[in-house]
Amino acid sequence: MQALPKSVFILVFCIPLAVVFGVMLAAPLDPSSMIGIGAGLFLLLLPVLLMKHQALLIVSANAYVNAYFLPGQPHLWLIAGAISCLFVVLTFTLNRGKIRFINVPSITWSLIFFFLVTYATAQSTGGAGARVFGSGQFGGRHYFYLWGAFAVYFAISSIGIPEEKRKSYAGLFFLSGVTSAVSNLAYTLGPNFYFLFLLFPPEYAVMQAIGGDFTTITRINGLAPAALSVFCFMMVRYGLRGLLNLTYFWRSAVTLLVLVFGLYSGFRWLPVFIAILFVVQFFAEGLHKTRYLAIALAFVLLAGGFISIAADRLPLAVQRCFTVLPLKLDAAAVEDARGSSMWRLEMWRVLIGDIPKYFWRGKGFAIDPKDLYFATEGLRFGGASGIDGSIVAGDYHNGPLSIIIPFGIWGVLSFLWFTLAAIRALWLNFKNSGEDLKKVNTFLFVFFVSKLIFFSVVFGLLWMDMLLLTATVALSVSINRGVRTAPAVSQELVRQSTPQVIAGTLQPA
Repeated sequence: MQALPKSVFILVFCIPLAVVFGVMLAAPLDPSSMIGIGAGLFLLLLPVLLMKHQALLIVSANAYVNAYFLPGQPHLWLIAGAISCLFVVLTFTLNRGKIRFINVPSITWSLIFFFLVTYATAQSTGGAGARVFGSGQFGGRHYFYLWGAFAVYFAISSIGIPEEKRKSYAGLFFLSGVTSAVSNLAYTLGPNFYFLFLLFPPEYAVMQAIGGDFTTITRINGLAPAALSVFCFMMVRYGLRGLLNLTYFWRSAVTLLVLVFGLYSGFRWLPVFIAILFVVQFFAEGLHKTRYLAIALAFVLLAGGFISIAADRLPLAVQRCFTVLPLKLDAAAVEDARGSSMWRLEMWRVLIGDIPKYFWRGKGFAIDPKDLYFATEGLRFGGASGIDGSIVAGDYHNGPLSIIIPFGIWGVLSFLWFTLAAIRALWLNFKNSGEDLKKVNTFLFVFFVSKLIFFSVVFGLLWMDMLLLTATVALSVSINRGVRTAPAVSQELVRQSTPQVIAGTLQPA
């Protein structure tokens, strides 16, 4: 059969499609137009997605991008995860026996058990209803994000990343977090750039606007995750040894400059998390046994001396970051941070008393709209505490409480099972890594451990933080094609290196 000429294809297919898109774009914010345009783009991008769905998921996992054309505006990684899971299933179904499925049983079973615990809890506490779907219960979004994090692990880890792309994928996984600053940039540039809020969540811009109107501290909140992303990219690319190498001083200079900008976010967690990452990475690379220990101590002393001298003259947002240290700071920054800390401590005191109530069967994520309404109105008219709304919404600002209150002891056991299995896999890939992937495997292990410490001790929310935990270990499994084992030592090498006893004396072979 003779192939149709391109002109016929354009006339029959492309022109009508362009006309339909043009009509829809006349009302681009209409929900039906968004869904129609999204479906059309999906069909056009289908060949690309078939080849690059894993890469899209890895890049979007840490990105702050919305799928604005869908109800509820879910984050892009949730959509990319669903698409990737679909394509993985299709790939292995159509190529059964030809492609090896990468599986780490300990992690797989832990996530399956975790899913069953969360699903059973959802069914026994009002379901996983979401307002966006017209449900009378709220909170289903939290379930979808948590289950989406489980799916992301299987979507990324099931297929090995090509050797030539392993380092670049690991770098992009962290670097994509710089998109957190786009909403602040759009707010700063003015109304002509507000269209960017369709793609990039506006929460940080809203916090920036509220801070400028109601407090004396102007905070550019999106700079904190953006600075952390650049720091992680530099670490996975060069390692701490490479950053401290004065031959390439620009690496440390760029990293320090980015972290300084990050302090304008006013988030106290940024210097704390960076310090945890630095210490864990320092020991993981074995730098505590080298001259770099003296260099690091000298740098910490110099930086600490400068900060202690100039602390009260720094911008208020930067001073707020340093309220975790015993420094002389402006009273406005200290009181702003103190109010936030007291609010958290009061909420934790109340929630700890609720642990026995939810020990065997958790509360779940379901939210009764009436409870949320009464908490909001009570705060408005002075009849309720400022913590009531956060407690009803499940926003506990504490990692362990965000597990045991919603899912009880079974959720805690599920989380511990997953983290122990993940740490074991990351540790083996780190210890048995070849030189080509040493920096990547080291930092993936360091980042997971640091994130776990931060989640458990400083700040965490299970439904938000589970994604980074599952995606990090999935990236390690995919890069290493599973879990590495110690390389086998040949018997000949053992024989040649083993001392032999000759004539009652110990002699080399």
